[in-house]
Amino acid sequence: MRVGRPDELRVQAFPVLTARISETELSKWFPVPFHYLTDPQETPEPSKAALIRLEQGEYFVLYWGELSKQLKLEIPAATNPSEFLDAFFREVPLPRGRILWRRQGARLPRHIAAKTVSVGNDSVSSSKTASQSHSAKNDARGKKTKRD
Repeated sequence: MRVGRPDELRVQAFPVLTARISETELSKWFPVPFHYLTDPQETPEPSKAALIRLEQGEYFVLYWGELSKQLKLEIPAATNPSEFLDAFFREVPLPRGRILWRRQGARLPRHIAAKTVSVGNDSVSSSKTASQSHSAKNDARGKKTKRD
């Protein structure tokens, strides 16, 4: 990943993904110089922005809001969104749970879209997590009722 020069992207870019990340994650995952945007006609909040080129050659525009901590990625209209996301997630370890929105039809790569999460030596599927969560809520309700 490297920063792109302004003349390297000459077409309009459109949103492909938004996510919430911390400023520490921003600087760790995107080690490039940023432009600071503070004009309210350009952006709704003070933001950082950069034109970035992935190792596979895809360009994208990154915006990060300092108040909302929201990351927005934009790509040229001619770029395949699913292929871009595959290349992006090969370089950036953004957790699936941080994704707020993605463009309709843009598929997440398998390694980020998996339904099983590994924690140490254990593995938990999303259906097991949901049923455990449901059981925990029922237990909490039962305990609350018993105390009354």
